[in-house]
Amino acid sequence: GEDAVAPRPTTRCFNAVLLAWANGRQSGGGKRALELLRFMERLNAEGYEDLSPDRYTFNIIMKALLCCGERGASQKANQLLQRMEASYGKGDTRLKPDLLSYNTVLDAFSKEGDGKSAERLLEQMLNSGDGMVKPNAHSYTAVLTAWSRSEDKAKGVSRAEELFDDMESRYAAGESDFHPETSVYNALINCWAKSGDRKALYRVIQILSLMEELGLKGGDSNVQPNSRTYCAVLDTLANSRNYKAYDESLKILKRMEDFYSEGYDSVRPCARAYSICLSTIARSRRKNKVVKAQDLLHRMESEYRGGNSACRPTVYSYNAVLNAAAFSGRDEKEQEEAFRVACLTFDELRMSDYLQPSHVSYGTFLKAIKKLMPESDVRDNLVKGLFRKCCRDGVASDFVLKEMAGLSTPGLYQSLLEGVTNEYGNLPKSWSANVR
Repeated sequence: GEDAVAPRPTTRCFNAVLLAWANGRQSGGGKRALELLRFMERLNAEGYEDLSPDRYTFNIIMKALLCCGERGASQKANQLLQRMEASYGKGDTRLKPDLLSYNTVLDAFSKEGDGKSAERLLEQMLNSGDGMVKPNAHSYTAVLTAWSRSEDKAKGVSRAEELFDDMESRYAAGESDFHPETSVYNALINCWAKSGDRKALYRVIQILSLMEELGLKGGDSNVQPNSRTYCAVLDTLANSRNYKAYDESLKILKRMEDFYSEGYDSVRPCARAYSICLSTIARSRRKNKVVKAQDLLHRMESEYRGGNSACRPTVYSYNAVLNAAAFSGRDEKEQEEAFRVACLTFDELRMSDYLQPSHVSYGTFLKAIKKLMPESDVRDNLVKGLFRKCCRDGVASDFVLKEMAGLSTPGLYQSLLEGVTNEYGNLPKSWSANVR
């Protein structure tokens, strides 16, 4: 009726709305969450006694700040944490920060690559006099990740090693909460992977070997390496440009396959691991590298067809083999083999029931043709047919056009474009409609 009183909002109602903003991960979500907090506090000051922000409220708002991607979000989250600490210090137990409160702020610092602030907060957690909250593996992972994303890579890897040593020392001294877990080891590997340090290659292999010894052979499931571990190590090798990267990458991938075949599901080989190895092979100067790349691609396809869905090849996998062919050696027999592999690989990609060539596939195949096939009418006809397919697929990008211009004779190139350009010399939009 007209005299019915509208229900008054409660803390629980506001928390539900705040959680929707936090989980929505929308731009501006953090700002909106802070506005709702101020509105909530204003209503509470006006007499809404059931509308007092609690720890859950603050944790949700800090999560919204973490997820929103707004500039300065980590400092705003830290200010909220400081408000919680100050209120608890004055006797408000509803706002006592918990481990989630601290880890959310650490994650925010990590996301922004603010290693200094993250480590400062970790030290505060370690040195809190009343033992209010202790850091866990997630806390250390966040700080190590923050250092891996910092601009000062040399300092980042140095601090990461010291923090890792501190954690191990505390665990060895009997503090079971400080047991390094897989995520911590992975974060340390990532620090080295991004450091550019010449010792990175050796250190990441050393860390991986330790994880295999403790976690797989030793049975400690907390430190078992996973697919992400192996991919980070393979990434380090790929970026090292070290002459040992070729052999070491294949050894590590083989270790991954062997452990998986022994029943360790956590190390299931994935498309990313194979693709990184393919990229390392393509960049190398090894003789007959293109044959090795093709074998690896077929191994990947076989794993996928055998039931390992994580191994499904990607366009990137095929492109890496094409790239290996385009940059093969100058030996005549090697070039003949490279051209054969390039043609087969491109045909397999064209015939795939779940993939189709990208503009990079076409451009790289054209580059391989230019290097591996002598000028002839046969080559011109191959190029002509390939370019027409590319246009029909809508992936005639600038990269493709550049390779075409450098590969075909001026007369052939112009004949392919004749009658299709508009008055300004632009190509039909449909030719590049699917370029990503």
